[in-house]
Amino acid sequence: MQIPRPQAVGDQRVAAQLRSILFSEPLLGAAEVRPRGYGKVIFASLLGWAGPIVARRATEPLPPTILYLAVTSADIRLFSKPPFADPFEIGRWKKGSYRASLDGRRLTLEVARLGRVTVTAGTSARPVFDLVMQGSA
Repeated sequence: MQIPRPQAVGDQRVAAQLRSILFSEPLLGAAEVRPRGYGKVIFASLLGWAGPIVARRATEPLPPTILYLAVTSADIRLFSKPPFADPFEIGRWKKGSYRASLDGRRLTLEVARLGRVTVTAGTSARPVFDLVMQGSA
């Protein structure tokens, strides 16, 4: 018997991948986001041997990969998605334990352990960003 689950807002492809990881909690929203400096990392890959020098610490404190942002009923979670691997969790923060600010397509989070983190996404992530803003302190 299949348990009915509410439709998650945001990117349905990301939600389908994260449901296999978050099978015990209801997923309210999911979005594919990129860390601040990700464009510099992509550009640096075209520079050959000088690329690692240019892209060093471009996305700190986050890894230089695509990220998945998931919102559950209890917390928000950030996952890293390397190109040829499954997503893995970077961190989770309970609602009310983080601060968030939204500026267009850019979401800035102040979270424990990572500090200030800025991520950007397309227009489909706006409902997910709104859920993150509702849970912030």
